[in-house]
Amino acid sequence: MNPHLIKNEHYGKSRSLLIVTVGYILALIGAVGAYSYAAPLGPFWAVLIADIFATIIIWATGAVLMNASLYDPYWSVIPPVVALFWWSLSGFDMDPGRIMMMLVVWWWAIRLTSNWARDWPGLHHEDWRYQEMRANNPKTYLLVSNLMGINMFPTLLVFLGMLPMWPVLAGDAGSNLLLDVVAFIIGIGAATIQLFADGQMRNFRFKKKKNQTNQAFYTDGLWAWSRHPNYFGEVAMWFSLWLFAMSAGLDNWWTGIGWLAMLVLFLFVSCPWMDRRSAAKRPGYADYMKHSTMFFMVPPVKPKDK
Repeated sequence: MNPHLIKNEHYGKSRSLLIVTVGYILALIGAVGAYSYAAPLGPFWAVLIADIFATIIIWATGAVLMNASLYDPYWSVIPPVVALFWWSLSGFDMDPGRIMMMLVVWWWAIRLTSNWARDWPGLHHEDWRYQEMRANNPKTYLLVSNLMGINMFPTLLVFLGMLPMWPVLAGDAGSNLLLDVVAFIIGIGAATIQLFADGQMRNFRFKKKKNQTNQAFYTDGLWAWSRHPNYFGEVAMWFSLWLFAMSAGLDNWWTGIGWLAMLVLFLFVSCPWMDRRSAAKRPGYADYMKHSTMFFMVPPVKPKDK
């Protein structure tokens, strides 16, 4: 365990989750105050300012506890809240496209947040990437790596991903029902891919812990289709939101900047970073990378019988 996390061992998982919950309640209160102050700018920009202010509160809470992983659930907690608020601006109009978008966002958010709550051991555990950033940049870590990198960057990235929600939920009703249905199927399917991928990996790690398998890394199930099926599902979900926006009007094409930014992040940062670590820690993984798909899901090719 990293030395800076030792003092957090006594919290345990239940108390750790309680502390995180309190931190997020404080962030919500701060966000409401920031929104009230920024309200003259309009609900779009005021939400962005409130989002940034809430992020600063989460960063400060994590800094006090010396654990940047307090930010991790923020990624999936904020979008459904913002979606609900923006929907309220249209009087919770029951347009089919709006309802389907809300179902996608909430199904994705509940699944991802519950997955984090289930797997996170507590305040004594911090994502290995954050620890690596702390070790590589000890002097600038708190403000540069932690505040701007771990906290603020994903907040702004997720806000870009949420752009399609604005014209769909807060704009004028009216959309292409067929495209809405396609977007709905992709969005629900993407979150469900994540559900099964995470469950399969969880079961593998359990078997590994119990010495019930001698596999160095998991290559079955959805993980036979891609080395990172959970990341593929993540980007596909944000892509589905853009399809909802396109259904509401082709002039909403610009809202696609969010899912494209996510695609770039996972293709060129997150996936390669995970692969480098696995190649360094797991024998045979580097060779496995040569004949497997990194991100996009492709049906595995069975070896031909000789």
